[in-house]
Amino acid sequence: MVSLTRRQLLVNSGAFAAGCLLAAPSWATTVQAPPLRVWRYKGSAASFMDIAGQADTPYPVEWIDIGGGNLVLEALNSGALDYAFMSEIPPIFASIAKVPLALVAVFKGDNNDSGVVVRKDAGIRTVADLRGKKISYVRATNTHYFVLNMLRQNGMTLDDVQAIPLTMQDSLTAFRSGHLDAIAVGGISALQAVSEMDGVMLENVSRYYSGNYLIATTTGALADPQRRAQIGDFLQREKATWAWVEANPEAWAQRSAALTGLPIRLYTEQFQRRSQPAQLVAVDDQAIAAQQRVADAFYTNQLIRQPVDVRPLWNSEFNHLLNS
Repeated sequence: MVSLTRRQLLVNSGAFAAGCLLAAPSWATTVQAPPLRVWRYKGSAASFMDIAGQADTPYPVEWIDIGGGNLVLEALNSGALDYAFMSEIPPIFASIAKVPLALVAVFKGDNNDSGVVVRKDAGIRTVADLRGKKISYVRATNTHYFVLNMLRQNGMTLDDVQAIPLTMQDSLTAFRSGHLDAIAVGGISALQAVSEMDGVMLENVSRYYSGNYLIATTTGALADPQRRAQIGDFLQREKATWAWVEANPEAWAQRSAALTGLPIRLYTEQFQRRSQPAQLVAVDDQAIAAQQRVADAFYTNQLIRQPVDVRPLWNSEFNHLLNS
């Protein structure tokens, strides 16, 4: 396990290695194959690969344990990271900053546990009732887009509510103490807010949430034949890991609870409520269009300084592996 600091990322920054696209010895037969540097965090596929039987890779894997957001983009840009799971948002900012990202797969997860949780005594029953209320979201993330999209489709903007950008942990703390009327939240945090903080999920709003997450690498990594082969193999292992999760919900819930310290019942409930199976799928026009809507919304709301065409970010060369 390797943990990189922000200082180390900046020290290591530089040009990506240019790889030859011609045939080269595969990592399976090369004595000193370079490690595949994979971002790891609690709840990612990396947390379950061992119990899913997918951890025994024929090449070294270097787990990179750093915070999300900008640090992940810096690590990718500096060549210190080859493979990362992220929402649709960071690549939009990366495009503007000329970070050479390549989006190679789509993770489709649950939408039912993503939405707006409101205080029971806040008098909020519909999106219209949010007018003038204090609602939090995490800036420049999928919850930010979710709030923008939800308000827009109901004839409102952020100016019509008391919008308070906070980290998710700070949002939960403020909600628990009664300082917020509502929070835009997803995943296990939504169930925490409902079951442990006397919250209520606002009905019929999950449709405003995109729900897609992406697997990102870099053009430099793809230009290296060994790393490209490793990425293809790792994508198949991640796909198999999520298939294992769907077939083994109890073991997944037990591991998740052990990782986070949260009650296992929350993970059991999360699995039972899911709107669709968790799965890693190939790049398609629908996923690209979904991210384009996010980019357009950020530009319209002046969260980015220029329009972004997301299509050049996408790379479908691993589709044949994910469709097999």
